[in-house]
Amino acid sequence: MAFTVVACDDGEVRKLGGGLTTVACVAYRELWPSDASLGLIRVDGLDATSVLSGMISLMARPPGAVLLDSITIGGFNVVSLPGLSRLTGMPAIVVYSYEPSVERLEAPLRQHFANAELRLRALTPVRGARRVMTRRGELYLVTWGVELSEAVKVVEAYQYFTKVPEPIRVAHRLASEASRLMGLQQA
Repeated sequence: MAFTVVACDDGEVRKLGGGLTTVACVAYRELWPSDASLGLIRVDGLDATSVLSGMISLMARPPGAVLLDSITIGGFNVVSLPGLSRLTGMPAIVVYSYEPSVERLEAPLRQHFANAELRLRALTPVRGARRVMTRRGELYLVTWGVELSEAVKVVEAYQYFTKVPEPIRVAHRLASEASRLMGLQQA
């Protein structure tokens, strides 16, 4: 059975803008894209985990892994890594190009959301971000359901041109273009 990586990212988002934004998930079997899906999530909502897991489950089955470029998607819509992993049956790897900080998010969350504690609880795995050196440069990884050494191997296998794994880059481009074409999040 082929190993599948599914990367998901959001489209354009206005800060605290409300409304909807596009999310794209792109599946890669071995080294090639094999499937893609578009969905909508609420900006600053609480539906990212359920929407993404539904999209992923339609495209891929284990063995595989889910790649994200942040645990927050669509503004402050926080993905529950345990929930995503449980619903898809696949581990999650969050790939940051910078050192993530829950502390930087805490004040804005408390200021703008009555349910800030719920969102902060979902952000807890970010505190375990690990700095790694890959063949393309420094990254910070947050993992759920996979050892760090295996996560690094997965990330490096998809670093075709830059330190950002290609499936994440493609998902970002697809979601951003779809948001623009659908007129979502325009000022």
